[in-house]
Amino acid sequence: MASQLTKTQQEFQDVLAECRSLFEKKLHDYGASWRILRPSSLTDQLFIKAKRIRSLEITGKSLVGEGIRPEFIALINYSIVGLIQLEKGFVDSVDMTPDEALDLYDRYAKEAYELMIKKNHDYGEAWRDM
Repeated sequence: MASQLTKTQQEFQDVLAECRSLFEKKLHDYGASWRILRPSSLTDQLFIKAKRIRSLEITGKSLVGEGIRPEFIALINYSIVGLIQLEKGFVDSVDMTPDEALDLYDRYAKEAYELMIKKNHDYGEAWRDM
């Protein structure tokens, strides 16, 4: 089990690193423009991404040439943005630097990672058997 747990931890870290990399690139391009989003706007984005994943799974077709993985990455990043927004509230204009946004992103990603590890332990890596 110890080697499986290490594998799981590494997989979680790899995925979070991929998500963070995309978040950082978008932060460079757009700044923290998401600071203006209300929680309902973020849940709308999460819903849209989940619906697209479902559509791709059912139809197997993507007219824009993107698969399911980018949608899951977006779900993770929008979720972290949602947690930041719940803490900070939405604003009328960008009020944080990219470094501040990345610090908050890292804090919430770490909390999510730690929770996933604990739940994974309690569920005995059941997701691997699915």
